[in-house]
Amino acid sequence: MWRDVDGIRVAVDAKVRVWVGKALAAEAVASPVDLEDLALGLLYSDGLVEGTSDIAEISVEGTDVHVRLASPRDITERRSYLESCGVVEGAHRVGPVEVDLAHIRGLLGEFGRYTMPLTSPTLAMHTSGLHVDGGWLIVHDASRHSSVLKLVGRALRLGVDVSRGVAFTTGRASSDMVVRLARLGVPVVVSLRGPLYSGYEAARRTGVVLVANVRGRGLVAFFPARP
Repeated sequence: MWRDVDGIRVAVDAKVRVWVGKALAAEAVASPVDLEDLALGLLYSDGLVEGTSDIAEISVEGTDVHVRLASPRDITERRSYLESCGVVEGAHRVGPVEVDLAHIRGLLGEFGRYTMPLTSPTLAMHTSGLHVDGGWLIVHDASRHSSVLKLVGRALRLGVDVSRGVAFTTGRASSDMVVRLARLGVPVVVSLRGPLYSGYEAARRTGVVLVANVRGRGLVAFFPARP
């Protein structure tokens, strides 16, 4: 989402609130579009639901997202994400995967064509993508954290098998992003920028192969220790 300011497209960000029943479950800064995917990705990656079958309905009113669970339960804890990097301690572990760095270098060129510097240079937005079996899921958002949440939610909603997938982000890889993608089952996460140390530690805990510091065809791969 964007607004025209003197002929320049400017990205819109907003505080989004996710309600489960009458409880405020979480807040996030996000572009106010695709909020159903954001809510689904957030609730799933935080372990509040196990999948789409746990949700009876998601409705959006402005920047408020209302979720009705199929089996109502008490949600009393308010979790605030906003623009913090969110050091997350979850340790959902993905299985070992063989990584072809030459293949990832090739995918970087494809992913780059979806990012804002090429598609809309004036929009200050992050891009997250998921490549699975030759196809792409692409999400743009003003927040790198929320772009990953929306990507997780969209993959769940579409029933995508991510076990051979590679996730990409234009943002720094922080632990919340790595853990949420690991919870989905993504074995490889690629950040065009450098990882935060929390992201590196999260990758080690979850078994994710973390690729970062992309410069041209150069990159750094962090391989987790085998359990």
